[in-house]
Amino acid sequence: MKLSKGEKILCGVFILVLIMVNPPVINIVNDYCINNPIMSGWPTMLIWLNIWYIVAIVAFLIGALKIKSWKKDYDEKQFKNIKKEG
Repeated sequence: MKLSKGEKILCGVFILVLIMVNPPVINIVNDYCINNPIMSGWPTMLIWLNIWYIVAIVAFLIGALKIKSWKKDYDEKQFKNIKKEG
């Protein structure tokens, strides 16, 4: 299966998000959080994790809207056949 340019970028973003919210990167952030537990009135670790989860959600939404292979249109006949088979 050949991936389009948009799918490759989306996979790269998801891999980056997974790296940024798991060890060893999260351990480095945790060391920073020990010295600076609160940032802008919020827990620093919560800010870090929420930023990366928002990046993943936004990337997914953009991918769902822009990547052509993710868009599927079904006719009523196809939908009825799928429904009967399932």
